[in-house]
Amino acid sequence: MQWSYMDTALLVVISYHLINAPYTKVEESFNIQAIHDILKYGVWDVSKYDHVQFPGVVPRTFIGSLCIAFLTNPFVSISKLLSKASSDVAIGFETQLLVRSVIGLTNAFGLLYLKNSLQSMFDRYMEAQQKEHGKDSDLTQTFSWVGNWFLLFIMSSFHLMFYASRPLPNFVMTLPLVNVAFGLILNDKLNYGVALLSLIATIFRLEVAAVAFGVVVSAYYLKKTKGFQIIRFGIMGASFGAFLSIAIDSHFWGEYTLPELDAFVYNVISGNSSNWGTEPISAYFTHYLRMLFIPPTILLLNYLGFKFAPDNLKIVALASYIHIFIMSFQPHKEWRFIVYSIPPIVMLGCTAAAYLWENVKIDNLKSILLLCLLPLSVVISGVFSLLFSKISAMNYPGGEALSSFNQYIVNNNVTDAFVHISVPPCMTGVTLFGQIDSPIYNITYDKTENITALENKWNDFNYLITHITDPKQFPFETNNGKWELIQTTKMFTNMNFTFIRDSVSEFVKANEKKEFGQILFDNMGNIPAFVNKVISTNYLQNIFNEIFENTFSKNDIFYTYKKVSN
Repeated sequence: MQWSYMDTALLVVISYHLINAPYTKVEESFNIQAIHDILKYGVWDVSKYDHVQFPGVVPRTFIGSLCIAFLTNPFVSISKLLSKASSDVAIGFETQLLVRSVIGLTNAFGLLYLKNSLQSMFDRYMEAQQKEHGKDSDLTQTFSWVGNWFLLFIMSSFHLMFYASRPLPNFVMTLPLVNVAFGLILNDKLNYGVALLSLIATIFRLEVAAVAFGVVVSAYYLKKTKGFQIIRFGIMGASFGAFLSIAIDSHFWGEYTLPELDAFVYNVISGNSSNWGTEPISAYFTHYLRMLFIPPTILLLNYLGFKFAPDNLKIVALASYIHIFIMSFQPHKEWRFIVYSIPPIVMLGCTAAAYLWENVKIDNLKSILLLCLLPLSVVISGVFSLLFSKISAMNYPGGEALSSFNQYIVNNNVTDAFVHISVPPCMTGVTLFGQIDSPIYNITYDKTENITALENKWNDFNYLITHITDPKQFPFETNNGKWELIQTTKMFTNMNFTFIRDSVSEFVKANEKKEFGQILFDNMGNIPAFVNKVISTNYLQNIFNEIFENTFSKNDIFYTYKKVSN
């Protein structure tokens, strides 16, 4: 398969979401902090690692972070060589962007491998049909655009593209490798696909075991395997994964551990996952799938896609629905737990789309409208994706607060300062990459949560980044100074449609006595000037920014204080 413009477009879309929302949240903190520590301290001495101070409720694997750090390290070295000494402050955050870019690349290449495997499978399928029925036979269907439709549906979706560069455990090596396993199955390498899925489940995310189980069941149902050979490959993959995880993760955690087994015991056996909320058993099918596919065109096309899908694709698709079904019995639900099922569901949808686009004859209005719905669906999904991306980018105020504070330090040449960051900012964007790591400024960042330890340090703090709105509400009294507010950080709170409604009302009022044809006729002469205005200026961008600023309401959420003398 040759590299195409569509492949490049996938990288551009992932990059857009990365740049639009460069910060991370608490769910992503373990991997981003682990990657930081690996790059800074190496892999042998873990005493300074973040997880030593903040271990979390269960151990997590370092293998994904090791892979990303290894892939990122050459780019970090080049970045440091190109950076000037005066820009040392920015190096940390630039490295975070590099790390996220590498995560995005791994997910992009996983999707592209899956797309190429899908197209290759259909190329073989079409070649077999042509040999059986003849090239021009009515029984021969073509699916030359199935790979392109796959990328169009994927790129226009929000969740998969927005999170493709994020250090969530589901996206750090897990999803890319699952997509590679699916690609192997599409390429008639069923046993190797099951072995890889089993390895992924043992090392990275145990819920992938439900995918592997679904593949085995589907393969037996469709009579694509016999005996226990496929199960043996699964056992080999799981065994090798367990060996790697115990050998590597035990070193980082300082004790023998198999993190995914520990997480399974804690969350499933002990039932602690319910502490993060519970939902009905039907939630994945009645809520999450509808949320992941807006509009639901892909879901509606799945039945037709399954009808024309070759057996290998049916195995992957059935395994995905079996995976969702099994995960439905877990009380705590999140969309990222079933993210591995999104690409196979999209593959069924794009199979139907390719069939309709290439094989349905355009001989009446109904067929024209039917085919127009396909690109229209992509456009609508893309619009929603841009909207959700803009809203989501405003939900990382902790990262913005830290970035603004660092800029304040640089602008005012502050040195030897001690700043405490409370829990809410740490959960919404504060990372080790975002801290100034330069002897020129010597800034110490503190994230102490223990109330006793915090009280002992309180009088030593020079700055606070906190969610507390009034210094009078601080947990401890200070005898050596008072606090002055120097910065605030806003966060998205709600949508206000008053601006749009008023603008529409003004337009209607100005043209209420005119018919539509008259309005169109009156403005026909202005069309050339309007087009020239749009091309030569940022007219549309300014309108979009004005609508955005007046529609999306943001309120102060975090406050940065400076201690001043009495």
